[in-house]
Amino acid sequence: MSLFLARKIKFYLIFIFFLITSILPVFSQEASGLSLGKPLETLREPGEVYLAGNKGDWNVRCVTGNSGEIDKCEIQQLLFLNENTPIADISIFKLPKSEIAVAAANVVVPLETLLTKKFRIAFSEGVVKEYPYSFCNQNGCLVRMGLLQEDIAAMQKGSSSELSISHISSPESLINLSLSLNGFTAAFDAIRPF
Repeated sequence: MSLFLARKIKFYLIFIFFLITSILPVFSQEASGLSLGKPLETLREPGEVYLAGNKGDWNVRCVTGNSGEIDKCEIQQLLFLNENTPIADISIFKLPKSEIAVAAANVVVPLETLLTKKFRIAFSEGVVKEYPYSFCNQNGCLVRMGLLQEDIAAMQKGSSSELSISHISSPESLINLSLSLNGFTAAFDAIRPF
């Protein structure tokens, strides 16, 4: 290789090196002006309900707290009469340790439920309890239940529970709904007391 060609290659290499090193600060300045975005979680308003995830057949549903407060979360499941017809909704939340019940449950059933027949839930084969209806509004009728530690333990051991209501058109028969307990323990452990 001739001396002239070697000098020419050396000159081009030095020129390219200086060109690259002088352009890099320009690229880094442009990159520093880019928006890094803002997480959507911080955009929720206090009181806004959001889905925090799910465990098996249970949803973890939370209400956004005020600034500095922890969000309040409950676990929830829709119950279906058949594959496409939701008929009831159950939500469970933990209570403070000072309460007799360890958790509370709200169950919303449809209007035209026979209110003189109490709501029933079978926590296990041997443990069936009745609860009165609290009130009705345009969304349905509400059952408010206090759950003892043994009720929660039975649900954690089982694969399903049975809920029973009666319709005003056939007061002598029960409508039995299956409550899946798939993921119940993980969902219940994921929430904190109110």
